[in-house]
Amino acid sequence: MAIGFFQKRIEEIIDNVANSDDTTSLTAEQLSQLSSELALYFSTILLTLAGALLIAFFVLWILKRRANPTTTANKELERQRVLQELESQFLAISNQPAVWLTNRSNFDAKLVYEFSLALTPEVRWQVPQTVETSWHMGDRLITITDQQDLLTASLLDEILFWFRRLDRSVAGEIIKVEDIYSLWRQILPFAIDNRFSFMAAYFAEDKRGSLNDIEAVRQVLIGVIRYCQQQKHSQPLSYINGRLDPLFFEQLPKGMKTGIEAARQNTVRKDPVVMDEVSAPIQQNRSERKEPVVTAPENVTETSEKTTRKEPIVSFDNVDAETKKPE
Repeated sequence: MAIGFFQKRIEEIIDNVANSDDTTSLTAEQLSQLSSELALYFSTILLTLAGALLIAFFVLWILKRRANPTTTANKELERQRVLQELESQFLAISNQPAVWLTNRSNFDAKLVYEFSLALTPEVRWQVPQTVETSWHMGDRLITITDQQDLLTASLLDEILFWFRRLDRSVAGEIIKVEDIYSLWRQILPFAIDNRFSFMAAYFAEDKRGSLNDIEAVRQVLIGVIRYCQQQKHSQPLSYINGRLDPLFFEQLPKGMKTGIEAARQNTVRKDPVVMDEVSAPIQQNRSERKEPVVTAPENVTETSEKTTRKEPIVSFDNVDAETKKPE
């Protein structure tokens, strides 16, 4: 096919040459023979170039195939290293003493509890209009609940940095979405119990008008929830259903809102460890239970003798001792 193309083009060129004034006329047989030879010559050149390119592609494929195992192994090692570091970082954050529960009967107000306690259902965060801050022992504290529970402010910065590293690792294809799914127990607590809204109020300068500062948190949360819906993992979805932060629920795409609900704002949550709710039944039980009060054991013994033991009193004033008993 290539030979015929070149042959036709060469015949046209030779014919033009033959019709010129400076060139003698050629017979048809000579013209055909000349064009065939030239077509074969150019086809040989073309096939030679194609063969060289084919050999070059084959060599590159061989080199790439040999390099792929090494590259794959390096990526897997990097993936495992990043995942281990992410797990270790979150473990260090959750075990860090940073929570003060000052108004709860089941907790000591003088102790500092680990941050993991602030991620449990017992500590439901608030949606503040203005974040309240205070200082204690050189630490900046923020009020996270309506019961005046306090949290070290630097912990929120560490959490934000942790989410940003997660987001960058997924975007750079160092780890995959299924990898961050394995961390759903550490990630999804920030999508419920008003924690997302609190972080938005704390980091945003314009009072939640912009979520750019916590965009990494939003992206990671949405990625985990989308993966759970696609793979039909029911346990994480049941965990967040009915408890989703209202502000975060608004950020979800419409297709992801099917099957999950946000937490209701007017729902009154009964916390069993709140002092106001526990003190009433305790006082009632104490008032109904009557325990005997023993103040002096000696008095109890004397009272028992006087009330239970009665001795008869006999008088011998009018009795003659020599009088005999009647027979």
